[in-house]
Amino acid sequence: MAPRERLPLTRLVETHYEEIKSYLQRKTGSASTAADLVQETWLRVARHAAKLPDNPLGYIYRTASNLLLDKQRHEQMHGRYFSDDADLEASQCPLTTPDEAAVVQQEMQLLADAVRDLPEKCRAVFLLYRGEELSAREIAERLNISVSTVEKHIAKAMQHCRQRLTDARGAP
Repeated sequence: MAPRERLPLTRLVETHYEEIKSYLQRKTGSASTAADLVQETWLRVARHAAKLPDNPLGYIYRTASNLLLDKQRHEQMHGRYFSDDADLEASQCPLTTPDEAAVVQQEMQLLADAVRDLPEKCRAVFLLYRGEELSAREIAERLNISVSTVEKHIAKAMQHCRQRLTDARGAP
């Protein structure tokens, strides 16, 4: 894609920067988040606009809205998997002994820590795969990476989590 093909859309984002930012700020309640989303919108428009759409400004607002939805989903998923210890207690099975429940709780905390320690892109891929149950192809499309890269991130994350559990158990 030639840079001149992108130019009208990126210029349109620049021209309507304050309007788009205000729109996003009303939705997020945060000026800095809105500014970040406008910048990500500019990048996305510059990367993905093969030709000028029929409604360029509508396309830009839709892109900004989609990025906001992605951010909200990410935050919701992050909160679901990285919550306080109180949530771990709620996950205990009533049929286990207190000792078994304590072991399960420790392992869940170890796994949460292991996932939290993954590199950002690897963690995002793994949470989409395990948490959202998306296919490798769906993740690749959503994150704009190859299916092979998604598979490598998943394998790396699973190996990392297995290793953490193995180290904690003291097994070879």
